[in-house]
Amino acid sequence: MWLAGRQNPDFRKDKLANFKSLFEQVLATSMDIGLIRVGTISLDGSKILASASKNKMQYRKQLLKRRINLKEKIDHILKEADDLDAQEDRIYGSETINRTGIVITKEKVAAAIKKISRRKQTIKKEKTILKAKLSAIKTKEQTMRKDRNSYASTDPDATLMMMKENYIAPGYNIQLATEHQVILGYGVYSDRNDQKLLKPMMEEVEARTKRKPESVLADAGYGRKMNYRYLKPACPVGRNRKIAAYIPNQNYEQDAILRNQGLYQIKNPDVELEKYKARMRIRLQSEQGQAMLKRRHQDVEPTFGDIKRNMEFRRFNLRGKLKCELELGLVSMAHNLKKMKSWVKKAIQWDDGKTNIQELGHILGYLPV
Repeated sequence: MWLAGRQNPDFRKDKLANFKSLFEQVLATSMDIGLIRVGTISLDGSKILASASKNKMQYRKQLLKRRINLKEKIDHILKEADDLDAQEDRIYGSETINRTGIVITKEKVAAAIKKISRRKQTIKKEKTILKAKLSAIKTKEQTMRKDRNSYASTDPDATLMMMKENYIAPGYNIQLATEHQVILGYGVYSDRNDQKLLKPMMEEVEARTKRKPESVLADAGYGRKMNYRYLKPACPVGRNRKIAAYIPNQNYEQDAILRNQGLYQIKNPDVELEKYKARMRIRLQSEQGQAMLKRRHQDVEPTFGDIKRNMEFRRFNLRGKLKCELELGLVSMAHNLKKMKSWVKKAIQWDDGKTNIQELGHILGYLPV
């Protein structure tokens, strides 16, 4: 407290705007010492718990039921208001002869009018309240967006997801792109699956490293037509990524079994997709393809194991996508610094004229001056 002058700095919040530049500096240093080169990258995702309670979830089905009930109540109130207007018109403007035998005085008419007026005011207030509730439901549906079916009230960016331990809880889908277990790019998303996240993660890697990868390794969760087209479009004009993909389609294993048994049939054929699947099947069944699949298991998956088990990062402490992204960035940078430390310890033992490595070893204290 004395050193800080009774200030309460929070690095996670104060450095939100320029943290990416710090992460890029670590990656630039990793390139300088030869740890990475942004050649073949591995991509995968995992679920991390959000700082939100499962009891504070909002669900699309519940909001839909509430909206229908509110609309029914509003319609009922409007009908009652019309009935009151008609009743009031009869009292004021009825010329029908009274044959009931009941004496109708001015006092009775005034009392009836007053009762109707009070009920109209009550209906007006109820209508205002119901419309406010309906507007609140609309706001919640906009917060949920069309691509989600739930969100947490305490953290609107968090979505109900199936965690690795086979239980459902509000969380985020974190994405990591790695090379030699060094994190080249990271992202925090509300999507429960990985299908739409390949493109933003490839753009993230290029933005952080200022280089375009040569090839990408990913599991079947990313195997969809739009991703194949993005990496290498069918019509290579202008926007051809020219990135070699080693990504099995979503039914790759099942299709392989059916092909071996001679039972494979194409249902609702998509010519473009079948072309991509055939090309990918040939590539993955090759010797290089098998080596690439094995490499992915040795690259990105141990990285998740390190940050979730060794660093005990299984839950976000902050709320909101931007703050969670900063928190993941801190963890990713710490992981990369550990990898750099291990690399430098090994590199300074080499006697092959790597002066940059040796100088870095002197600076970090791993090599005596």
